[in-house]
Amino acid sequence: MRLANRFFFAATAVLLVAHVAAWFLFRLDARGVAVESAVLGGFLILLWPATRLAARRIEAEVEQARETVTRIASGDLGFSSGPAGAGPIGSLNRAIGRMAGQVRDRVAHSERESSDLRTLLDGLEDGLAFIDRDGLVSLCNPAFERWAGRDVPPGVRIGTLFRSPRIVHAVSAARRGESTTAEVELGEHTVLMSTRPHRSGAVIALRDLTVMRRLEGVRRDFVANVSHELKTPLTSVVGFAEALSEGDLDPGHARDFAQRILVNATRMRHLVEDLLDLSLLESGSWNPEPEWVPVGDIALEVWETLSSRVRGEEIGLDVSGTREPAYADPAAIRQVLRNLLDNAARYSDDVAAIAVRIRSDSDGEFQRVEVADRGPGIPSVHVERVFERFYRVDPARSRARGGTGLGLAIVKHFVEAHGGQIGIDSALGRGTTVWFTLPAAARIADKETVNVPA
Repeated sequence: MRLANRFFFAATAVLLVAHVAAWFLFRLDARGVAVESAVLGGFLILLWPATRLAARRIEAEVEQARETVTRIASGDLGFSSGPAGAGPIGSLNRAIGRMAGQVRDRVAHSERESSDLRTLLDGLEDGLAFIDRDGLVSLCNPAFERWAGRDVPPGVRIGTLFRSPRIVHAVSAARRGESTTAEVELGEHTVLMSTRPHRSGAVIALRDLTVMRRLEGVRRDFVANVSHELKTPLTSVVGFAEALSEGDLDPGHARDFAQRILVNATRMRHLVEDLLDLSLLESGSWNPEPEWVPVGDIALEVWETLSSRVRGEEIGLDVSGTREPAYADPAAIRQVLRNLLDNAARYSDDVAAIAVRIRSDSDGEFQRVEVADRGPGIPSVHVERVFERFYRVDPARSRARGGTGLGLAIVKHFVEAHGGQIGIDSALGRGTTVWFTLPAAARIADKETVNVPA
């Protein structure tokens, strides 16, 4: 109402000045002055409510503009000021409304970008963090927190998170404008650390190279093992072939040399075949084509295909247990049993029998197949590693008996491809038992309708 009073008093002052000026200019008599005063009074009476009404409208529009600006300043961008008037203040209100809409749109766009950036950072496997100019973490992703081993809220100093001084020095150099890339050790992990300057400080990224370095070591070991395994028989083949090429050997020696060439060439062929099989299995390119197979009958068939040199003169095979079939790829099971029986025969005493025991578990979901020998057994320190490629408990003895060192690794892959498990039980002087499981009738019946052969 103060605005209305000001308007009214200002208008009154103007009218009084006009009245006095008219009185002096026109030399009005008493009657004229009375008439003019009456007119002036009536006009003032009409002016007072009109002034109050106009002032109230102006005050409302100003208050509307003030409330809109206050709401925007407090962050309430969804506030609507309602319809604005037609005057200049109304135009101001409409302009403020448009400004609020634009600010609202920009804030929503910024929030979407921030959410997308947060999602992107959270999905990275690499640890990423922004470091300010004071060496404090301003933002990081969960992967970085895993490397730090703790939650990292904003404001934590980078030097308190890692014991490696190289990380701290690299971040300090990045804050000075220098980029750094280096490998550092964090516990048992090898990490590639990258630091880059940033307008607000520095950015640090941590990438785990442990698996890559381990695979590189495996690859180097694999190449070295393959080279070594091929070099021995290849040297023999070349040596005996050179002797034969000279042509001055008697028939007995020539036949003996040719036999040795054949043995070593066969050994190389077996090694190459095992390498191809292992490569196929490890690449995931092979999938079993299961059907109902009698494991005991396959064991007997495979035993007959082994050479008499491997089986020996007195070694026999005893198959016992359930006659119910398992659900497996027949070719894969033949190769599994061939490898296991071959190993058992190579390391068994000449008068001991090899046992193949087949039994179903209590639920009838799996068959457990055991291949047991009465050989020297395996020391406990070696048991966990016998399924590794080229791992041999006694390398000299294994090569002398013609093994490639890949048989058990292939067996493990075949069994796991069927959804089964494999293990080994052994004791020095008491022999070794290798066991594996295969899906049986109850497990397959839970998934599909099958006809189990009687």
